[in-house]
Amino acid sequence: MGEMVKNMFMRAWNLIVYGRTTWDKIAEEKKPISVIRKQYIYPWIIVCVLIVFLFNMLYASERSVESGILSVIVASLSMVGGYFISNILCFLYLKKYRPELASKTECETIVAYSYTIIILIEILIAIIPSLFFLRVLSMFVGYVVWEGSRAMWLLKEEERGNIVLIFSIIVIFIPIIINRIIHMMLPNA
Repeated sequence: MGEMVKNMFMRAWNLIVYGRTTWDKIAEEKKPISVIRKQYIYPWIIVCVLIVFLFNMLYASERSVESGILSVIVASLSMVGGYFISNILCFLYLKKYRPELASKTECETIVAYSYTIIILIEILIAIIPSLFFLRVLSMFVGYVVWEGSRAMWLLKEEERGNIVLIFSIIVIFIPIIINRIIHMMLPNA
């Protein structure tokens, strides 16, 4: 368990700091997506939801437990839903416009590791809400997708543009859209 957590944090750090070499390692590993989900995505989502719960409870002026539980529902739905809907939309894009690249495993691997940036930003904003303007760092997803498409699909620079644009837009905006929909349905959220 401790080794998995250490690997999870190191992989996220390496994706941010050493993107190119980390993606080369990921491409060499060729882990099945079930392993990536179990050892990387689900633990990150759980960490994010727990931190959102804890800090929303701390920052709530009244009804702290209610506020924390409501924030957990919203965060978990937007994170999990955003992840899986992003996977589906990215794969459908590849299937329609780049069928030679339409591998579910490779597509989901790129989405999974690029989704790390979204999760880390949510964690940071949950801890320090006044840093909401750091959401602009979501654009870093584009770099992660750029390097991922190079390593996973061996695409040249001129071939990566549309994939990076579409994947980045999907990964960045789907959790935001889900969050907004939930907030419209739950006015007190």
